[in-house]
Amino acid sequence: MLILLAFQVLLNFFDMAYFLCMTFRFNTRKATEAASLFIKREGGRLNVMKLVKLIYLLDRLSIAKRGIPVVGGVYYSMRNGPVTGELLDIVNAGKLANDADSSWEEFISDRDRHDVALLGDVPPIKSISESEIQLIDEIYAAHGAKDQWAIRDWCHKNCGEWTPLENGRENIQVEEIASNVGKSSSEVQRISDEARESNLLTAAFVASAAVYA
Repeated sequence: MLILLAFQVLLNFFDMAYFLCMTFRFNTRKATEAASLFIKREGGRLNVMKLVKLIYLLDRLSIAKRGIPVVGGVYYSMRNGPVTGELLDIVNAGKLANDADSSWEEFISDRDRHDVALLGDVPPIKSISESEIQLIDEIYAAHGAKDQWAIRDWCHKNCGEWTPLENGRENIQVEEIASNVGKSSSEVQRISDEARESNLLTAAFVASAAVYA
């Protein structure tokens, strides 16, 4: 009975954390690989705002073309455009709380004012697929020549899921992104269902591991 209760409590925690802002879970390794590829294209150093926007646009394009993001995470509207919350956290802290994956701090520098840099070469690409690398190439071809302010302005004009804000942040549901990139109502529902299923499986796995640890 105690085990079942603990299991339910943990499931409820993950439910509150992710199902209230339905999205696919953030993948630290894929974020590190994608960010490293963008940073390398910039000569080894990249403005944080530009990087955050490139990763958001990468996920947006991936949802448009494949129905799933590359990196995932919880998306927000902020004053300077849409962002991925976990990416901002990992840029600022080097590692997410309670995340065993240390890829970011191994391959990407601490934030130095407005920039981050590669600590050496890009990490071995073992989580990003060839099709996802093609999406990275497509995003960089479209936006690589822009500075952070030009990309911000592009997002303000073209990302209909973004809400203008003076302060704070407001959640962007993955369904809003899907709808704004042209997905049909049935496709939006399928994407939402897949995100919910992905979160449920992950929550159940983590809860089970915690109970039996």
